Amino acid sequence: MKKLLLLVPLAILIVGCGGKADYFPLTVGNVWNYTTIKTTTMTTPDTSWSDTTTMKTEITQETTLDNETSVFEYVTTIDTYVGTTYIQETDEYILEYENKADTEPDTSLALPIEEGKTWTVRKDSAYTFTAVVLGKESVTVPAGTYDDCWKIGYITDNDTVFSYLAPDIGMVKNYYKHEDSLSTVEQTTELENATIK
Repeated sequence: MKKLLLLVPLAILIVGCGGKADYFPLTVGNVWNYTTIKTTTMTTPDTSWSDTTTMKTEITQETTLDNETSVFEYVTTIDTYVGTTYIQETDEYILEYENKADTEPDTSLALPIEEGKTWTVRKDSAYTFTAVVLGKESVTVPAGTYDDCWKIGYITDNDTVFSYLAPDIGMVKNYYKHEDSLSTVEQTTELENATIK
């Protein structure tokens, strides 16, 4: 569950072109700032609590993997956690590599974005999940109202995940819910502001 909490927002932030709109401009210096509210409810004992975190994502440079594949360095800071991944855009996919030696990337997006399109995001047999494009919606977050956002759903055993991608911005909202017999966790991440070059 913890890996999905980190992977889905990171994966969906790196989406690329779909049709004429750019759903994640891959330009060095682009920055996105988010606020996440997470609520946890325990079944036994019956307790609930919430916490708020901030997340900053930034494209810091163009670089190459160990195998000479051209990629963008993507740095994510969540409170004290700092993670770096590497993003490659091909004609058919946006791929995410965990490190420069990685040879089996996750598929963040299948291009072009079209309603009903599905793809396997993570191919690790221990943790595989599928994404599906559900359609377009208007989304309001602290950074503003965005029309024509693609809504992407993720299919897992105990989780519900929806991410919303705005044209020329990228991810503006992500909703995550995990339920099991012991607890329910709900997490909403919303865009506060962005600098797009």
